[in-house]
Amino acid sequence: MAEIKINVARVGFIQTNCYFILNDETKKGIIVDPGDEADYIEDCVKQLEMVPEALFLTHAHYDHIGAVGEIKEKYKVPVYVHEADIPMLEDKSKNMGMTEYHLRGDDVILHGGEELDIAGMKIQVIHTPGHTPGGVCYYFKGNSFLISGDTLFRFSWGRTDFPGGDERAIMSSIREKLLPLPEDTRVFPGHDSPTRIGDERRIHGYKEQI
Repeated sequence: MAEIKINVARVGFIQTNCYFILNDETKKGIIVDPGDEADYIEDCVKQLEMVPEALFLTHAHYDHIGAVGEIKEKYKVPVYVHEADIPMLEDKSKNMGMTEYHLRGDDVILHGGEELDIAGMKIQVIHTPGHTPGGVCYYFKGNSFLISGDTLFRFSWGRTDFPGGDERAIMSSIREKLLPLPEDTRVFPGHDSPTRIGDERRIHGYKEQI
């Protein structure tokens, strides 16, 4: 199995985690949540000697999409976003920011449950509504890690007081879709520090079904 490296750049004034997921054998990779500072993101790509193959969005709040247009234009790769967050992505009055991005012909609309194979990496798309209607997590099962966006944080979870937020939905997403993952799964959230599913199970009082 190819060695996968995960690098992070904290971008924008609220320090969103923009991830660079790199297949170290081929140098092809995926950029996740290019929220701001396109020049900085491009510098990171250059330093990693990375060839981007895709732009993944965990959701479409302004702090996760601010540099999407510029990065898309630079690397000419498809943007992946869940269908329920398209209205937010394409209308800055709905994403609470100053930037919007309109889907193009090569972009990919997700529905949840997809099994993707990009840059030599296999990724499962998990629809986790609650923070936004179209929030998704990207599960790299073979490499035992999850990109959780603003659904699951270290010992916490995403806010639900923004338009489209739903507290009951996010708790259901976490308990039914994320906590059942193997306990050694590393979790890389949209802000702050990584965690592990095993640690989150203990915090959430999760009991594995037998």
